[in-house]
Amino acid sequence: MVNKLLLFDDIQPFESDFFERVSQALPQLRTLGVLNGLEQQEKIKTTTNNLEFANLTTLILFAIHLDYAKQLFCRTHLPCLVEFAIDNDILLKIITQDQQQAKDNCSRVETLGTWEPLYRSVDVLQNFSPPYSYVKLSDEDKVKNN
Repeated sequence: MVNKLLLFDDIQPFESDFFERVSQALPQLRTLGVLNGLEQQEKIKTTTNNLEFANLTTLILFAIHLDYAKQLFCRTHLPCLVEFAIDNDILLKIITQDQQQAKDNCSRVETLGTWEPLYRSVDVLQNFSPPYSYVKLSDEDKVKNN
């Protein structure tokens, strides 16, 4: 049974339907890491929550295009998510879009990690994620999570 999956590609983007297949094929997936800075070519046009990772506890979105955060965090139901790691700029873009599904997913997060400190934006984070969930990941933590 696969419970951890790290996806990396710097040649081709992961399209929206790929993640739909992953969620169906790996229902027990607990950790998903995505590293892909390429824009999706076949974007989902809907804003509905048509994707669910029912057992995912950890989502790692470093070195990604905004499309992946929109699909995997803003339009996906993640009822068990407790650990979320993401690029600073992408996180701030998500927060400014003020999407309800992203807020719902973040409401249970116990650990929110970023590559760089967000000290100037802590007040924004407090309105988005539970208090005391934010941590800056060290280089050692980044390697360990991958």
